[in-house]
Parts: sequence; C-alpha cells; structure tokens
Amino acid sequence: MSEIWRTPSLEGKWKDGKGHVVLSVVPYYQRVWVDMRMHNMEREGTSHTSRGFRLTIGQAENLLGQLAVAIDKAKEEEEKNKRKGDE
Repeated sequence: MSEIWRTPSLEGKWKDGKGHVVLSVVPYYQRVWVDMRMHNMEREGTSHTSRGFRLTIGQAENLLGQLAVAIDKAKEEEEKNKRKGDE
C-alpha cells in the first residue's frame, strides 16, 4: 500500500479523531487500485474498515472530471442555503 493523502474525518461517528479518510494505491488481485477508505484510529495503530471503495485506474481517471462537477454543485448548494439563512 502506498498512502497518498490522509485527513481526519468530519462525519458523524468518525469525527473527533476517531477516523481518518485515506487515499492510497493498492496492489490487489493482479491489478493496481486507487483505494479510498476510512481508517479506524481508536484501535491500536490504524486499521482499515470496510467503509470505502476501490477504483481501477480508468475509473479513477473518469471520476476526476465528475468530482469537479460535484464540488461546484456542492458549493452552489451551500451558497444557496447560506443566502436562505440570511433572509
């Protein structure tokens, strides 16, 4: 496993340092996968959980553009909600 990125989770039961979101490259079943998974930090050391996914290199490449679209939509929604709250 080659870890690329790690950040503490801000979601529900995993916040407050209980879990980290980890992006890595993993060889598995004669393929190389891009893996994004929650790691449980409450156990001794760090341990993978079943909360995550693996993508082929092609799937990960296709995800890049769609991720930018999702981020833009999320920002728009957040701004819309903020404006509603200011009224």
